[in-house]
Amino acid sequence: MSPPPGGFDRAGVRSAVSESLAKALHRVAKAPFGHTVMTLRLLEAVVEAGDLALAAGEALHGALLEDIARTGTFAIPEPTRDQKLFIGAFAATVWCDAAGRAFAELAPTPVTDGSLEADGLEELLEQPAREVIARVLKLAARYVEVQAGLRPGATAQLLAEREVWLSTTLHAFVLQLRAAVERLTHAGRLRPFGIALAQRKVTVGNTRYEGFAARALGDPVVDLKPVKLEDVVGNGDFMQAGLRLARDVAAFDLRRGRSPKQINPVLFALGRPGCGKTITAHAIGNYFLEYCKQRDIPARFRVIRRTDWASSYQNASANELVRIFKEEVYGFDGVCGVYWPDIDTAFASRDSGDLRSEEKNNLGAVFGIFDGTLIPKDGKWFMICDANFMQMDEATISRIAQNPFQVRGPTTPEDYVRLLRDVLLRAQVRFVDATDVQWLEIGKACVDADVSGRAVESIAGNVRALIQDFEYPDEYFRADFEERARIIERLSRRIAFDKLRDLIGDYVSFHKDAEEKAARDRFEQEVDSMVRQLNAGREAASRALERMAAAGNATATGDGA
Repeated sequence: MSPPPGGFDRAGVRSAVSESLAKALHRVAKAPFGHTVMTLRLLEAVVEAGDLALAAGEALHGALLEDIARTGTFAIPEPTRDQKLFIGAFAATVWCDAAGRAFAELAPTPVTDGSLEADGLEELLEQPAREVIARVLKLAARYVEVQAGLRPGATAQLLAEREVWLSTTLHAFVLQLRAAVERLTHAGRLRPFGIALAQRKVTVGNTRYEGFAARALGDPVVDLKPVKLEDVVGNGDFMQAGLRLARDVAAFDLRRGRSPKQINPVLFALGRPGCGKTITAHAIGNYFLEYCKQRDIPARFRVIRRTDWASSYQNASANELVRIFKEEVYGFDGVCGVYWPDIDTAFASRDSGDLRSEEKNNLGAVFGIFDGTLIPKDGKWFMICDANFMQMDEATISRIAQNPFQVRGPTTPEDYVRLLRDVLLRAQVRFVDATDVQWLEIGKACVDADVSGRAVESIAGNVRALIQDFEYPDEYFRADFEERARIIERLSRRIAFDKLRDLIGDYVSFHKDAEEKAARDRFEQEVDSMVRQLNAGREAASRALERMAAAGNATATGDGA
């Protein structure tokens, strides 16, 4: 169950919040013109959780009525008291879980023991889902008011302290209400309903419920590019090894905490810039998440960014790496994949004499990851890492490159044709007047020029810009999205094969000249450096001779005296 865009009944839940909890929060912390930023975030979290819980309660109510109706009678189905209690308990559980996750992001999670008093709890939960949410909100408001009279945090001098107090107090209420409902669902009269619910696949938003117990399906992935396996050209061996590794990790037995197979969790790729290492890794990551989703396996994929290890102060880089792999990778309640691009840039060679302490700590952290001393290499996680050049020392390479692949990207004319025509220009290829034979000629030109996949992507961008080189008509800005797409289709220009061939030739020629100029500049810089060193050596030798001559003259003068 996922709420529709805009929510299930967010306006109704917001109205209930404004009549109860909003007033209680405003009495403790208020801005000159109303609520503070923090209280608004708290209220919005409550509204989102309430809307999700209402949708879940209504969906469960509908499923229950369907079960009752299967008896075959024409009587209007009516839930029993225990069934109503079951629906209300599930709605309250969803609200507590959703609100608790949101509150944890705003302030530290409070430590609580025990639960709310059970008096009146069953009478509250046997109401319809909408009434359950409304009563829970009123109960939360009353809890805040009572605690405000008992705790000094509610009257702290600083507004920020009062805001944090509100967040932790609301979170404490949620945890205690969750514990009270849990007594009914795990050990009380609702236990049989929880067992029956666990026989069904129940998903609410991004949370999987096994009975009344919740677990996250996986965090939203924002670091992976939206690429699929069919978008990757070349790198077949590397991709197949990554897919096999992803499936092996998905097969990890979460209940036993063991893998039925013994695997090497690290996949290392070496290749020049632009050969497709990154897009291949992202395609494998998306495949892994989709593979796990289809099999109801909690999964996560983490991309290691440069900011995760390139810290500005001592030891923070290594500490952050340790935290990521211990908490976010191995500590995740599911299986996890990791992609670490350009891993060679994070670890300088220990053969160099100027290795900084920070780099030594980073090496220690990564050795612990790959040796299995920091987190076990038990099949619960896997990592893809790559490098452009081998600039690490032998000890680092031997640990990271245990399963190495040489990645070259597209290598044949057919590879280049598929990448340029069938992948990058798939939406505009109908505007290119070229036969299959002519496309193959383009592929051969790319092979002869030894262009990288990234260069082909730039060429495709130039072709696309040429096709869509037109002035927007006035009606474009008044049209909806679909009509705008039709206008672009109508105004797009056709390009001939000769133009495409010249475009690629110009691009290759430009970059060849640029590379040659860069090589000449590097050569001149190296020559200048060597000349300066030679001149400095001659000058040093000359000055040394002058000092020796001066010292000899001084000694001779002293002897004569």
